Formats: sequence, structure tokens, C-alpha cells
Amino acid sequence: MDRASALQRLKAIREPLFLDGGYWKHGHKLFILTSDGLITVDSRVFDPILGPIEYSQDQYRVITEIAGESENFSESSDLDPDEKLFLYNNAEPEVQYWAFQPSEHAALAEYTFSRDPADIVKAFINYYLNSEIEAWDTMADKLLISWAEKVGSQEG
Repeated sequence: MDRASALQRLKAIREPLFLDGGYWKHGHKLFILTSDGLITVDSRVFDPILGPIEYSQDQYRVITEIAGESENFSESSDLDPDEKLFLYNNAEPEVQYWAFQPSEHAALAEYTFSRDPADIVKAFINYYLNSEIEAWDTMADKLLISWAEKVGSQEG
């Protein structure tokens, strides 16, 4: 593939595309590809995408008992953040959920919580879509072609 073909493929992206770059030494890299360019989200402090979050009936029973011991379960130091999120959203035991956390100290109401991972990806894209974009035109040929090939593999 040459530069012109790569640019053509990348500029033809109709809807923003999410790619998980995986974990590395200092965090989690996530990418949004648009017809204008590349948005890189390098999460070093917290992971914005959580899941799957799932609890068995027995785990759920224990979590609700612990939550019942405090006036406000969201402030309980005896519950993990995922457990608080699970209770806050009235989630059901033995069902997998995913969440998008927009910031490190987000309130429970700020999360997106769903059974459908696609809802979480959409929330992530919407949150970061106006972030700094590295234009396709400014990328070195090798990197540009690599991104175009990734788009091609997502389409096929």
C-alpha cells in the first residue's frame, strides 16, 4: 500500500472507529480513528473502560449485606468501586456489565454502565472525540500505512 491509498482509506472513515492499543508498561492506550486523523488516549492513572463486571448470587448477597451496614453505600470503605457501581446501577447478579469511567474521581452518576460493550465504546468515543487529533496528512508514511491496514482489518 502506498501513501495515497492509505490516505484515501483513512479519510473515508465514516464513523469514528475505536481501537484498543492494549496495555503497556505505563498504562492502557486507546485510539479513536476519524476521517480527520488519530486521537490517542493514553490512560496512565486510571483505566476508562472497565469490565466485564459480574457477581454471582452469593457475591451479590455479601455485597448487599455490606452495603446495608452503612447509611450511604457509595461512601462505604468496605466496598470496592466496581461493587458500588454495580449497586448504584441496580445491576443483576450473574450478568456481565461494562462501564466507561470519564475521569479518575468520577462520581457514580458520571459513569456509563451497560450490558452492551458497544454502549461503552460509544460513550468513550463521544467523550474524547473533541480531543487533540493528529492529522493523517502529517504522519510519516510507515505509520500512516500501518493505521490504514488496521482500518482495513477492522472492515474485513
